[in-house]
Amino acid sequence: MSTPLYPLDAPGDGFRARPVWVLAAVVVVAAQAGLAVALFGSWGAVTDDRPVLSGRHPLHLYHGTLGASAFRTFRTATCYDPAFQAGYPKTPVFDGGSRPAELFALFGGRGYNPAAYKLGVFAFLLAIPVAFIAAARGAGLPPGAAVFAGVCGVILGWSPAVWHMLAAGALDFLGAGLAAAVFVPWLGRYARYPCTQSWLVLAGLAALGWYAHPLIWIALGPIVFAMYLVYAPRHGPGWHLGLAGVLCAGIVPNLWWLFDWGKYWWLRQPSARDHIPLPEWQDVLGAPADYAALCTGLPGGPLIPLAAVAGLVLLWVKHHRGAAGLAVVAFVLTVAAARLAAAWPRVPTDVPARVAPLAVAFLVPAAAFGAWELLGRVRLAGVGSVVAAGALLVAGWADGPGEPLSRAIGVRPDPFVIGFTPDQKHLLAAIEQHTTTEARILWDDAEPRTAGNWAALLPLYTNRAYLGGLDVDAEIEHGYCALCNQNLNGRPLADWTDAELTAYCRWYNVGWVVCRGRTAARWARYPAARAVATLTEGGEPVALFAIDRPRSFVLSGTATWVAADARRVVLTDVIPDAEGNIDLSLHAFEGLRVYPSYVRLETIKDPADPIGHIRLKTPGPVPRVTLVWEHP
Repeated sequence: MSTPLYPLDAPGDGFRARPVWVLAAVVVVAAQAGLAVALFGSWGAVTDDRPVLSGRHPLHLYHGTLGASAFRTFRTATCYDPAFQAGYPKTPVFDGGSRPAELFALFGGRGYNPAAYKLGVFAFLLAIPVAFIAAARGAGLPPGAAVFAGVCGVILGWSPAVWHMLAAGALDFLGAGLAAAVFVPWLGRYARYPCTQSWLVLAGLAALGWYAHPLIWIALGPIVFAMYLVYAPRHGPGWHLGLAGVLCAGIVPNLWWLFDWGKYWWLRQPSARDHIPLPEWQDVLGAPADYAALCTGLPGGPLIPLAAVAGLVLLWVKHHRGAAGLAVVAFVLTVAAARLAAAWPRVPTDVPARVAPLAVAFLVPAAAFGAWELLGRVRLAGVGSVVAAGALLVAGWADGPGEPLSRAIGVRPDPFVIGFTPDQKHLLAAIEQHTTTEARILWDDAEPRTAGNWAALLPLYTNRAYLGGLDVDAEIEHGYCALCNQNLNGRPLADWTDAELTAYCRWYNVGWVVCRGRTAARWARYPAARAVATLTEGGEPVALFAIDRPRSFVLSGTATWVAADARRVVLTDVIPDAEGNIDLSLHAFEGLRVYPSYVRLETIKDPADPIGHIRLKTPGPVPRVTLVWEHP
């Protein structure tokens, strides 16, 4: 028979008293390390300077670099980036998924550091088995069952549903979900057996969870409230203050960026101006097939939820009703959230598939305990956990040709795309050779993209400014000026007259165009366009056109454009026009300040652009003007 669960602090019931299970836990983490190395291809790929180009990883890496630099300078990760979209705000809303990357960049030192980002992703993968082992201990499972939960967590972590999120770069969602999966069982532990250890675990998880994804942590509110209603009458003031302290420990350390998260919420996706009706309750409730669809991409389909039923009953019988009850509440609410996302218009179609693994994660400790108890009936509980950990170790480091064990267990997904292809390197070299910093490059965001949105890294490798290329899915107004899927400013490119293209190129200071297919054919007919290079990317022709026009970021008046980055824009020898204006091809943004202070900053509008450009008003020539974004 396996060790009883009750009480939690019984002598001989922890890893310290049973060090052999510490070794088994280390084996599980080592197995995960092998699987993580395979994800990158080799350990050398983890530590070299090639970026991850899968999914939105390039976007997060780019914004993580900007955010870390801004934090070092201004103690805020929000900044103004003139390298894309004629200037746009990088905020906690766009792009929220870059917060883990910002943390990795801060630890990795100054400047652009792809290795720091990859090491951060690697460390995150190692945290998966540790988190599920900790969740099992919070639920009161003995060490052997906790190791088994770690094995189940690794298998869940490499399932197709989770892998797609990892490949897409959704580390913020995965990190918050992982923290929530540990938080709920430890909340059950604190509900009945409050102690310093459980409070510290909850406080640390709350701080991490709020940082990773505040919406997920807000969604935990009903679970905490349900626990409070049941257990509050049983405890004194210290317990209540401790629970309030957990809330403060989550929010207070994150206030420095949560203020910006609330302030720039209008930049969220979809737009705050969109009217999105609430779905009908019948659509949210759905049919049995809709719930079965949530199991797609999960290990064993409904296997873990079914196995968890027996484990929940056993947890309840063995007086761990807090952990069992909260697991059920968390699972039901998470499934309801997945169904709501599936029925709500304009919610991305992949959201239910992202939420489903979180629902299963809440049940992993119960499922592991059910399996542990079943094996314990035939005196194979310890052997079963050891064999499972050993099988993972073999799969991670010593699988045979064709990796039969890894694929049988379901822990061998496709590896990341690491580094630029030869075609992409040639394109980068052509851009550096045929363009200058005098004007912007219009980038054709055509589908399908061969390797995620690698174009988000273009400014770091070419030192040029771009329209488009940042994120075709951003849906922020600052991206209105992009060329996406043969549409320019939201209109089919084929409908644009030559005069309109001339006005567009002047307003946005476009000096070159990188385009494909029918888009290239239209630019070839534009009289001012001249082909300077023809390349390929992924087997598709790519044309680089030069636009023969005066190239200047100064639309009215004269000035020398010295520098423009996420910290400042510097102009020298500034001479206004006859009306005292210097008009810039640069989007205005709240918080921009101009120095010297007697120069006034105004906004000018173009009917085709929802975001105004910057106008500087000065009574006369100025030797040097500096624009700085100061946190308002």
